[in-house]
Amino acid sequence: MEEGARLVLGGARPADPALTQGFFYRPTLFVDCTNDMRIVQEEVFGPVISVERFKTEEEAVRRANSTIYGLSAGFWTRDADRMARVSRALRFGTVWINDFNVYFVQAPWGGYRQSGLGRELGRMGLDEYTEVKHIYRNHRPQPVNWFGR
Repeated sequence: MEEGARLVLGGARPADPALTQGFFYRPTLFVDCTNDMRIVQEEVFGPVISVERFKTEEEAVRRANSTIYGLSAGFWTRDADRMARVSRALRFGTVWINDFNVYFVQAPWGGYRQSGLGRELGRMGLDEYTEVKHIYRNHRPQPVNWFGR
């Protein structure tokens, strides 16, 4: 709100006394957001949505990718070519099309850039718990010297 976004819904802790001891926040919607605002550029782990306007698909992708984070993104379309094009162009660890916040234990979970390290879930997530070791044993008495002398 300090940067010009307009609060349309929520934006406060719930009034229910049973929820005063927890970390609860009412679902919140900001509109009139621009790409340079903190609410757009940072990862907000809560029930908060910021809405931006764009004119072209290229602008939407460019603006989405302009953050230093890249955990997840989602978009809605009926156009199969756009589904393929935009999902390839978005630099996020998970991209949802026509849905949001859907998880499967079989699918890896993790972000790009400053949105975490490694992956959870899926085969890649299990690989995070392994320690790989490469052992080379020269069975010849002379060194290989493949780097040169």
